[in-house]
Amino acid sequence: MVSEIFINSCILIAFISISQNFIRRKDINYKSSFLLKFITGLWAGLLGVILMMYSVKIAPTIITDFRALPILLSAIYGGVIPPIIASIIIGIFRIWHFGISYASIIAVIAIILMGIGFCFISTMKVTNKRKWIYSIGYLLTVNLFPIIILIKDPSSIFKIFIAYSLSTVIMSYFIFKYTEYINEAIKLYWKFRNEAAVDFLTGLNNVRQFDKVFNIVAQETIRNDGYLSLVFLDIDFFKKINDTYGHNIGDIILKDLADILRNSCRIYDNVFRNGGEEFSILLNNCQYDGAMEIAERIRKSIENNKFFISDKKFINITISIGVSTYPNITQNINELLEHADNALYKAKRTGRNKVVLYNNEDNIK
Repeated sequence: MVSEIFINSCILIAFISISQNFIRRKDINYKSSFLLKFITGLWAGLLGVILMMYSVKIAPTIITDFRALPILLSAIYGGVIPPIIASIIIGIFRIWHFGISYASIIAVIAIILMGIGFCFISTMKVTNKRKWIYSIGYLLTVNLFPIIILIKDPSSIFKIFIAYSLSTVIMSYFIFKYTEYINEAIKLYWKFRNEAAVDFLTGLNNVRQFDKVFNIVAQETIRNDGYLSLVFLDIDFFKKINDTYGHNIGDIILKDLADILRNSCRIYDNVFRNGGEEFSILLNNCQYDGAMEIAERIRKSIENNKFFISDKKFINITISIGVSTYPNITQNINELLEHADNALYKAKRTGRNKVVLYNNEDNIK
């Protein structure tokens, strides 16, 4: 009996560990799509079936295992749909594999009751820890009735129920701690992944993401004979702002400016903070006239915007912008960055608060 319980435990832990690689890329919760919930139910049902194949025979007509724990897991993390699907799969397998008998019917009823009960508990507005406690209490209560019905000897009922309860409680506690650990690991994974691509202050793509996206978009543009414009912009006299009002105010201005950039661009454009007060925008399928229109709209929006540095006090800022476009002005797409930077430099050198388009004939227009 001990060896079968150990095998059940190993199967359960191994299955959860392997599944972590797939869960990490999908956020399984109550708001997930029906398809993802359906797959989660299939996952729980399959795991329950495997656990049942290594059941512990505690009486001639009674077997036990940890088949209910996958149903419980799917309910806590997936809501109502997954445990119903898992219960049906496990119930069908119970009859198909072990045959139709009085004991099988009682077991199927118990599984269905567990699924329904876990569904109800999953909707409760309590912590996952509380849901686990309530679910285990409900699980033990439901499983007590088949034991009483199928076993006539009172002393055997007591021994079997105590042995089952202890093993279930111990395993449930371990699985709860393990799944909580996995959830924390997944959160850290996404946190570090996002931080590697997103600027922590503004929420825009960072300079590392710029290099990655630019290479992808550039190749797609060449392959599709398309257009690509690059906008570089820089806040005028930003050092003076930091020196006068402090870096905290400078950070507020950077975040507000990032919001303006998001709202001023098309939904499929890519906006980046390249560092400090420097920003860039990749305008997909956009020729120079469209790029200049967008750049000028951004310049005016920022010039006319009130950047509040306190509840009642605000300041105005300006930006300088350089624009480069492939292929009708810049023929080599890899030179877009250099040309946009040159155009930005001229915008700052010739008075600031303006948009300059790079031009091959005199280097800058």
